[in-house]
Amino acid sequence: MFFVIILLSFLLFGNPAYAVQVHGPPEGLYVHMLAHIFFSLAIIFLLYLFKKHPPGKSAAWRFLKLSLFMFLLWNIDTLAAHILFVGIPESSLYMPSNIFDHALLPPITAKELIYYVLRNDHLLCIPAMLFLVLSLRAFSSRREKDENCHINDHGGGA
Repeated sequence: MFFVIILLSFLLFGNPAYAVQVHGPPEGLYVHMLAHIFFSLAIIFLLYLFKKHPPGKSAAWRFLKLSLFMFLLWNIDTLAAHILFVGIPESSLYMPSNIFDHALLPPITAKELIYYVLRNDHLLCIPAMLFLVLSLRAFSSRREKDENCHINDHGGGA
């Protein structure tokens, strides 16, 4: 009970943590783009390891590989969109505070059209997250089955 009171007091009377700090250009964009590059390199390394030393053929591993591949595509897409964004003049963009009202202003160049298509990166990121969840669920389900078999093999639980 004491823990609950302490937790509630932190939640109700706490100060803002300012966990997200926006860094102005160009440092913020460079660090953000480097994060995409490092994330991509980590994914490539994992995919290489899975190719070199296949961990298994179960659904869990297949979903994990699909998730990694989709996250890699998402990183490449997003990095390309960031690079294109730098080269698009502000006069070509209509960006009011409501994000749903953002638009490209005519005349629209090929570069701006490609940028617009790349900005739909959620079409890659959401399936990547879905495959990751399916993978984790399959791993968890398999572990529960293994634990139940182990308990049954040794004459019961508690």
